[in-house]
Amino acid sequence: MSPTKIRNNVIKLSELSTKQPNYYFIQGYLMGLGVLPQLLPPSEWQPDLFGDINLQKESEIKYLESLMALYNQSMDKVIQNELKMPAKCSLSKQDYRDSLKPNMPLPSYCKGVLQALKNINKRMLDTGQKQALNNLSSVLKAFSNEKAATKEFGEFAQYNAQEYKRNYVYFMADAIFELRFSNDLTLSDEDEAEFNNSFLDEEPDELDELDELLELVLADTELKALEPIQMLLDIMESGLITKQFIKDNTGHFWGLHETRPYMMLRAHRAKIHALHGYTQKAQSELEALLTLNPNDNQANRFLLMNCLIINKQWDKLDALLADFDFQELHATASRALSAFVKHGDSKPANDYKKMLQQQNKHFTKILTGQEKLKEQQSPYFSPGSKEEVAVYLDSLGKQAWISVPASLFWLRKK
Repeated sequence: MSPTKIRNNVIKLSELSTKQPNYYFIQGYLMGLGVLPQLLPPSEWQPDLFGDINLQKESEIKYLESLMALYNQSMDKVIQNELKMPAKCSLSKQDYRDSLKPNMPLPSYCKGVLQALKNINKRMLDTGQKQALNNLSSVLKAFSNEKAATKEFGEFAQYNAQEYKRNYVYFMADAIFELRFSNDLTLSDEDEAEFNNSFLDEEPDELDELDELLELVLADTELKALEPIQMLLDIMESGLITKQFIKDNTGHFWGLHETRPYMMLRAHRAKIHALHGYTQKAQSELEALLTLNPNDNQANRFLLMNCLIINKQWDKLDALLADFDFQELHATASRALSAFVKHGDSKPANDYKKMLQQQNKHFTKILTGQEKLKEQQSPYFSPGSKEEVAVYLDSLGKQAWISVPASLFWLRKK
């Protein structure tokens, strides 16, 4: 069934209902169902969305079929991490308020998602889940009407609205992960037994195969890589790296040659989580790695700094920066953002901005789009080079600035 046919049929179905939601509200509602920690059957969500539906002809059953096709498409998008709003839910670059008038696509979509989220029993959520849900709800409410937007965006409202819109997918991804998948990354007994058996009593050629698998996993940044990572970690933790071993060696893990693959896998898992928007999960992993190896030979602090900024954990960020009091680009950028959040466009913040420009003349221009990077960048860099900025961006540097309203506008300001 073509997208146009599905759309037309769903609109006709809505016209036969008592609530008569518009098409963008329906799209938002169905995507909102993908956030729920429990599967809600159609018999429950259809009345919530449409009210009573008066189907008078047998031929009108196809409208319901189109609705379920649209529902299935929405669930596929959730699984595939395709979380952008429909193209029509755009935000005016001249005056954001023009896009928030009643029945416009953007507020209708956001209201639809919020309506679906009412099906969540907040009393059953843990702290991380509640925080992720509240963050997402705040963004959605801000785009639901002009009054809510004015209250949320405050000064630099036009710029802040654009930043919130860009950042929406990260809040959505965090909420989906925390509510649906955060407790569902363990292997089934059958999968674990099958994988473990394949590596029992390894001969040298089998160990080579394990090294090859490790190399392949570390090269993959897609969510599907989480499963083999977990399997490899389970093997390691059932052998040498027991809870007692971890307790005995916490503080100098990287100094033990045999633990390095374990540390590399966990750091890569954190990177995958972060790249796909699950920054709270990444933060927890990186904090654990720094406990194991406080000297941070892997430079996990770089990604952690930006996760802390995105998650608005400013006290933890300040503590981390105190532990690593180095004149690194990541640290200076993090201090600049922290000062801007606390003091606004002020002397403390501007001092750090000046320091950034002194450390790397390319930083501001690349972050604000005035200068471009090559698609393929070397992983090695010298201080002050474009490659140094590329490494910063690879650790969610741009996302960190986007998460702080008006920060890029301030960065570019002379």
